[in-house]
Amino acid sequence: MMAIQYATAENLDQVISEGFVIVDFFSTTCGPCKMFSRILEDIEAEIPFLDIVKLNTTDYPEVGEKYGVQAVPTIQFYKEGELKETRVGVMTAAQVKEVVAQYMYA
Repeated sequence: MMAIQYATAENLDQVISEGFVIVDFFSTTCGPCKMFSRILEDIEAEIPFLDIVKLNTTDYPEVGEKYGVQAVPTIQFYKEGELKETRVGVMTAAQVKEVVAQYMYA
């Protein structure tokens, strides 16, 4: 079973290079980020084979900049290393699953 992983500046590129990956760019001081984190935990419990990666933009501001993150939470969806979609702000579980369904099996 996959758990939610925490990425670093060193390994994010590698982590998103294979399969379908959701990346949550967050900050520890961001209230909406904490709310979205709980939503991701629920999704992960429901769909355990989903790869979910979190990156703290407070710890790695250069990575946030590299990936075009202007505000947190920013959620990016990757398939085989290719960015498929970016959403800014808290998403509902239903919205996340909708994006997953759109790209994961396509």
